[in-house]
Amino acid sequence: MYPFLFQRRRNWQQHVLDNAYQCQPLADINQRYWAEALHRPFGVMFSRQEEARIWDATEALWDMCREFLDWFFTADGLENRMKKLAIPPAFWEAIQVSWDRVDEAEDMSLYTRFDLAVTEDGKISLLEINGETPLLGAETVYQWLWLDDMKKPSRDLRSLPNDANQFNNFWDEVAGRFRTLSRHYDLKQFGLSLLIDEHLSEDTEMAGQLVEIINQELGNDRFFTQLVGLRNHLGVDEEGFFVDQFNNRILRLWKIVDWLDLQLASQSFNADEALASRLIAGDVKIIEPLWKQILSNKGSMVWMWELFGNHPVYAQFLLPTFFTDTISIESTALLTQMHVKKPLVGLEGVGVSIETGDFVAGAVHAREAMGYDREGFIIQSYQPLPEYFGYHFVVGSWIVGDTPSGIVLRGDTNPITGRHCLIVPHIVSDRLVNT
Repeated sequence: MYPFLFQRRRNWQQHVLDNAYQCQPLADINQRYWAEALHRPFGVMFSRQEEARIWDATEALWDMCREFLDWFFTADGLENRMKKLAIPPAFWEAIQVSWDRVDEAEDMSLYTRFDLAVTEDGKISLLEINGETPLLGAETVYQWLWLDDMKKPSRDLRSLPNDANQFNNFWDEVAGRFRTLSRHYDLKQFGLSLLIDEHLSEDTEMAGQLVEIINQELGNDRFFTQLVGLRNHLGVDEEGFFVDQFNNRILRLWKIVDWLDLQLASQSFNADEALASRLIAGDVKIIEPLWKQILSNKGSMVWMWELFGNHPVYAQFLLPTFFTDTISIESTALLTQMHVKKPLVGLEGVGVSIETGDFVAGAVHAREAMGYDREGFIIQSYQPLPEYFGYHFVVGSWIVGDTPSGIVLRGDTNPITGRHCLIVPHIVSDRLVNT
């Protein structure tokens, strides 16, 4: 695993605009969201052995998540755990029923993204689980298009080895998963509404990327799709059904909005009990399903450490993690060392701080909470990220259905990866790169 410089394509911005979702930020040379916006573009190369290790780690982590969920919903103290995760009580039963339906090929997952620290010595550590509203699908697809363009004989750039490939089956695996979902959820009859926050362009672009995959790859399994805006279009009727801008009931829904936000919004309109009843009934199918709310809550990583901290396979990928109010020798020891404080619910680094363990010095890096500090916090052992050319890197590893499906790399000049980061392409090869 090491960085390599490559030659910027003369038409790179036009190629982005012609081929990518998220094209405006990716093509913006001032925003520096895509590597070719840098004066000296670079990527990261992995060996085939490293690719295999990331695949194996991703597969093992998904197995761990399923084992964890079985424990979470069956062990004594479920209500206390739900309360600890700050989940509204009206939805506790619906969440449990959602997991119970998984074995019946219902309440199926589309994808999950694990955020990993992957170091040059081969250590792989789980930082977070993006199980409910993972972004970066469009960026994952575009890096493959970049590689395909870079390898065209007409370019003669000599920036990449001849055998350069990527760990990137995202497009094909998502297409295959939607074929499965189409059959099980009868999407040809009901169609699929895609719920977005219309104030966030990345939501629209992620939805657009999925619609492109559906329209190009599903053939006779294609189905009707429509975008529904969270703020101006979505409603809940008296029987707990979501309704769209035309007041039509939504029976099949993909969402890029947190379950907690939907639950709290339904509470504000006194519709939480009706919505919970509808979710218990199971006649409305939602991607991602309600049980994914547990995985996305960072508090779950506390129990994963408790359950699997000595596991023969899973332990190597886990960092010691505790609730901030945990009283134990281990948690107290962690508080006196470098550690990371994270909100239970949050995204894109908001509310995260890297703490020194010195109560006088406090945090060495911190991002504004922006309202994500209400539900509580965890502390996690600090794992430094690899740093290249002044950027700290996180590897986002996708699992689509039950299959590891590719990686996407984000770099940030801040050790806490935030929204305005750098997307860097990767290659897989065992040959040296000419730089």
